[in-house]
Amino acid sequence: MLERESDSSAAFPARVEDERRLDRRRFLGVAGCAALLVAGGEWLARRGADSGAPLTLEPIDADRLAAGEAHTVSAIGGGEALVVRLPAGDIVAFDRRCPHLGCPVVWSAANGRFECPCHHAAFDARTGRVLFGPPRRGLTPAIVRSA
Repeated sequence: MLERESDSSAAFPARVEDERRLDRRRFLGVAGCAALLVAGGEWLARRGADSGAPLTLEPIDADRLAAGEAHTVSAIGGGEALVVRLPAGDIVAFDRRCPHLGCPVVWSAANGRFECPCHHAAFDARTGRVLFGPPRRGLTPAIVRSA
């Protein structure tokens, strides 16, 4: 008879006292608190994000840009922006950070738009507005100064 008890304890090694320490109610409470902490952290990160004030770029020679071509330019005070000459000849510049999670935005000449490869977001070439994807706001504009 003692042999059977040792066999059952080997098959199920958890003790009743251990089970009572983490029951379903406590587990769900801990999981709920973790979810609230994650949501609160995201809210704080979004709240502390840039206000959307335009970046001021280092002076560039915009005449060197061909239609549909993009260059990365350093911003005064840190950061980078993409400067693009659109096919119509207009020059636009936007902060290179995606407003969703900060991934680097790239210029897609084939599609004529800015794209974030991290979460497949796209932004309008003229305005920087979100075309599709998870970002809730558009790209931050940058001020281009001629050299």
